[in-house]
Parts: sequence; C-alpha cells; structure tokens
Amino acid sequence: MYNKKINQLMIGQALLFGLIIIFFGIIIVNEKIPSLKYKNEEKDINSYYEENYSDLDLSKGKYKYNKKDNSYSITYYDKDYKELNFTIKSINNKITDNYEENFVKGKSVIETCEKLVLEKYQEVFKNTNYQNIKVEFKNLNKYNEAQVIDILEGNIYNGGLFSISYYVKVDSLDNIYLTNLINSFNSISLNNGLVFNNYSVTFDNNGIIKLVEGGEKDE
Repeated sequence: MYNKKINQLMIGQALLFGLIIIFFGIIIVNEKIPSLKYKNEEKDINSYYEENYSDLDLSKGKYKYNKKDNSYSITYYDKDYKELNFTIKSINNKITDNYEENFVKGKSVIETCEKLVLEKYQEVFKNTNYQNIKVEFKNLNKYNEAQVIDILEGNIYNGGLFSISYYVKVDSLDNIYLTNLINSFNSISLNNGLVFNNYSVTFDNNGIIKLVEGGEKDE
C-alpha cells in the first residue's frame, strides 16, 4: 500500500513535470516562430531582388516589419537621389513590388523637381504681373541618359529640362507689347539661373484671351 502511494505520487509529479515542460515548450515555440518567419521573409525578399533587380546599382534600406498589415519589406534607393526608390514587400508569403510605379516612372523625382523649380520661380516673380506660374517635367523615362543623370544629381534649374507656363493680365494684345513681356520673363529667368525648354503664356485683356507658345517642342 505504501509503495502504491509512492508510485502514484511519482506518477503525479512526472505528469506535473511533463505539463510544465509542455507549457514552456509552447511559449518557446511561439517566441521562435515569429523570429523564424521574420528571417525567412527577409531571405525571400533578398532572393526576389536578386532574381529581378540585381543588375541595378542601388542602396539597400532596412528590413522592416509592419504590424498594421502584417507585412515585411525592404526599400531600395538610387544612390544619388533617395527620392527615387521602390519597395519589395511580402504579405502572407506573397511578394510584390512598386518598381514600375515608383522607380521607372520616377514620379516622386519629377514631383520634387517641379516643386523645387516652382518655388524658385515664385520667389523670383513674386512682385510682378506674371501669375499662376506652372512648371512641368516629363516622365523620367522619357529623358535621355544624360538628362536623367542631370535630374538625379539635382541639376534641374538651368538644363532646359522643364516646360513653363504663366498668366499675365494686360491692357493690350499688341504683338510687340506681348513679345516684350515674354522676352522680359525669359531674361529674368535666365539671370536667375532658370532655363526652360518651352513656354506657354496666357495673356488676358479684359477677358479676351491670347495664348502664345514657344521654345523647343517635346519629342
């Protein structure tokens, strides 16, 4: 009887010990699985990059986890212009990227260039009759290689890489008068290091509109 009680006690202790091992084993596994997944996703993203974009000379950003959409990602940057980048993302083991949208089209680069050039124009012409100035660059992939390099290096003001348009309220639509206004705008631009490719000017004489265009035509 005494031995039976001892055996029952030992069995109980063994079961308790086993349950403790299982409990802590579950905790350890739960801690390890996210870590393993984190490493596996990074490996998959790196493999995806090597398979698709290894010929590009880019800077690699940090490997990140986004709790909000349970995604893993790495962003790759142009070495000369960080605004030109794209992200490879893994969600639920499915890998996607925004290379076409962000990198090929260079949308963010173009928008930044337009913003910077416009700010300079607005400063130069802030106390003049030249109003509603707009700056437009072409999509990055429409430039030749040398022009793209100029843009990425920030040489955007004096390379003739953008188009300009503006509005002027006038008292007359006389051709000589309008030509003088255009020449004046061009001269002020040039003196401030602003060189555009072509221009479009809207002259308004009490509601009578005249549109004048000039410069090199886009291809």
